[in-house]
Amino acid sequence: MKISVLGDLNVEDGGCRFTPHATKPRQLIALLALNANHVVSKTTLIEELWDARPPQSAVATLQTYIFQLRMGLTYTPACGGDRGEARKRLITKPLGYELRLGDGEFDVLEFKAGITQALAAAEAGRHAEAVAKYGACIAMFRGPALTDVYKGPVLQSHSRHLEELLLSAHEARVRHLLVIGRFSEAISDLSSLTVRHPLHEGLHAQMIRALSRCGRRSESLKFYQDIRQRLIDEVGIEPSVALQVAQREALCCESYAS
Repeated sequence: MKISVLGDLNVEDGGCRFTPHATKPRQLIALLALNANHVVSKTTLIEELWDARPPQSAVATLQTYIFQLRMGLTYTPACGGDRGEARKRLITKPLGYELRLGDGEFDVLEFKAGITQALAAAEAGRHAEAVAKYGACIAMFRGPALTDVYKGPVLQSHSRHLEELLLSAHEARVRHLLVIGRFSEAISDLSSLTVRHPLHEGLHAQMIRALSRCGRRSESLKFYQDIRQRLIDEVGIEPSVALQVAQREALCCESYAS
């Protein structure tokens, strides 16, 4: 079985899809998967499904949704029509429910494992390997996380966290591209990233470095002036120390390019 949320929601097994169609069961399976192998309390599940306005029948309705999910899991190849196996997958606990997922069965777990591998490569000084591993992690996103799932307050928080992890992976990949001198590739990535995150000072600092190091110093300095003016106009602040350091490096930089 494989559950994917880094994009649209997909639950499949043996090439067959078992993704719930109804809104609340989709929320439920997504939230259980995002807490795989940990108990999710009934209180948290009810908050996600009904926010601050749960009906009096919320607990009973939640139990119905859990039953429906178990029935769906029962007929996956992994459970082979055995309800007992489905109950081992989606476990009832005294205070909530736990979805058991193993290696290779959830894309978020794979993503986090990949990030750990990338960090290990980076710490060992294997920068090209780190670039490749961060790139593989980024490629796991098929679009915004949970793009076709209605998100209550709990899933909204999870979605924001996943987007922050993705952005951190982009930042780390570009940082290592600069270390190994692949400036043009870094600029290509940063061109779209800085458009999507127009006030993100870290990304803009990296773009300033990438431009200056490949011999485009005048562009890098203009890039600094543009982000400085945007910060003043939209936020009312001067650039951070990190951005100012990147500007000073650009002023002193000699091209790394041949």
